[in-house]
Amino acid sequence: MSKYSITTAKQLIDEVGNSDLYPQFMAQVQKDLNRAGIDYTIKSKKPQELFPEIGSLLIEKLQNAFNEYINLLYAVDVSEVEIKNLRSEDSVDIAEYATYLILKREWQKVWYRNKL
Repeated sequence: MSKYSITTAKQLIDEVGNSDLYPQFMAQVQKDLNRAGIDYTIKSKKPQELFPEIGSLLIEKLQNAFNEYINLLYAVDVSEVEIKNLRSEDSVDIAEYATYLILKREWQKVWYRNKL
């Protein structure tokens, strides 16, 4: 499995939330949700609320609209290899792990665009 834990997810959210790039990060997440064909507007205003909100959205997509879930992974450009690293069939575990990978990838996009 990849280097994922609740601690790494919290570290990611703390890093993003403390950055002046947070508004751009939120815009990127929203943009990719839209590109994936997911009609959803992010409600979270605080970084700590984002992870559970996206996780809940992914659980719903895993259970009721699997194609939208796959489209989101593609739109965000999450590594298929990383997704396959999770050895669980529990939708909550999958959604939590995918949320981490999605937010990590979105942060990479915004960070690289602004720092390079």
